[in-house]
Amino acid sequence: MMPFCHVPARNPLGIHSFCLLLLFAASLFGKVPVAVKVRDTAIIPCNETCNGILLWDLKTKNENLDVFRCAQGTCTEGDSFKNRVSISEKFKAGNLSLKLYPVLYNDEGWYEVLCDSKFLCRFHLEVFVPNTVNATIGSNVTLPCYARTEKRIADDAVNVLWKKDDQIVLQVQKGITNHGSSFTGRASVSLPHYKDGDLSLNISWVTMADKGLYRCYHNTEEEHGDPGAVTLNVKAHQTFSAKKFGDNLTLDLFGSDPVTVTFTSSTETLVCSVKGNAAECSPEYTNRVSVVNYSLVLGSLTSADGGTFTVKDKMGEVININTVTVGVTQRYYYVAPSVLAGFVLSCICLFFCCHRTSQTNANESTEDTEPLREPACIGLSQQETSPNIAEESDDYAHTPVEETMPMMMTSEKQDNTEEEESISPLE
Repeated sequence: MMPFCHVPARNPLGIHSFCLLLLFAASLFGKVPVAVKVRDTAIIPCNETCNGILLWDLKTKNENLDVFRCAQGTCTEGDSFKNRVSISEKFKAGNLSLKLYPVLYNDEGWYEVLCDSKFLCRFHLEVFVPNTVNATIGSNVTLPCYARTEKRIADDAVNVLWKKDDQIVLQVQKGITNHGSSFTGRASVSLPHYKDGDLSLNISWVTMADKGLYRCYHNTEEEHGDPGAVTLNVKAHQTFSAKKFGDNLTLDLFGSDPVTVTFTSSTETLVCSVKGNAAECSPEYTNRVSVVNYSLVLGSLTSADGGTFTVKDKMGEVININTVTVGVTQRYYYVAPSVLAGFVLSCICLFFCCHRTSQTNANESTEDTEPLREPACIGLSQQETSPNIAEESDDYAHTPVEETMPMMMTSEKQDNTEEEESISPLE
């Protein structure tokens, strides 16, 4: 069994040096640490042979746990690993690798293999919970990572490492930046932000190949930032185009090479296979297609081109979806607001006109209805229609008739008398 750092306490420098050598030796035994997402499957390798009592155990900061034990053909699981671990049935033939599923967060630590108490293998399992970041192909994205850093650190003392699937994406070492082959000119970390504790990775012009698990390290591969891992999901670019008859349609290939372009209306059919600047197309598209600046241009659109054009990369991943309608002119979208405004204005004018007319009609009807109230009482005396008024002013109601009629009769009588008197002398 490999001992942990244990040397005389009177030599601190020796302790430090010995621990570094021990970690180096452990890394040689285990190659690189196994890093697994929580709830995933871990394969902890050990290519050795054991003909005696086999023991896998786990050493953490606080505990030593039995993981798996085989003796005389009988294998048992540790209490904390029930129904989660297994080993190859041919473990005597040079394969003692341990399979652990599902991995739990507290499964992190050093796993050791012993055969009859003799040390065989040692490996470190790291368990992490990644954040998830979504991006669209062709866009820019930032993967977060933070750590405790020195605010006044010199640029040439900065150390940052970003890896994707165990491949270097970007490394800043002593202020000098190096990139992985597919990230040159596209990945960066801000040195001023580093002094604020921000180690976030910026990726420009995201491609479908960029999706995967990214890990952030601060200073060394033993010291992680927070979060220690980020999963980048890349989604296809989607657009909707309204075209007129005879227009051209440009489909962005997003730098992928080779690609295939298909068209779907009722069924999916091949449009073209594009490699570099050359396109091999179906007969109905051959004379209408050209490749310009990493884009496929389809000319002379007809109503039959209304549907969905899909661009796929060499792995069959969808990178661009363009839904097209043909025959709806662009002018339609600009006329519609003005038509709507005119309609609203007409409604307002109509409302005011109707309101004004209704007021006029109301006034006229008020004037007309006052005299019309009398015929409703035809055949009834004033006393019968208004008994209260009749009682209070009965004399007043009859006085005009009594005074007027005698005056008129007296006047006529006087006139006749004067006439007779004037004629009388002539006779």
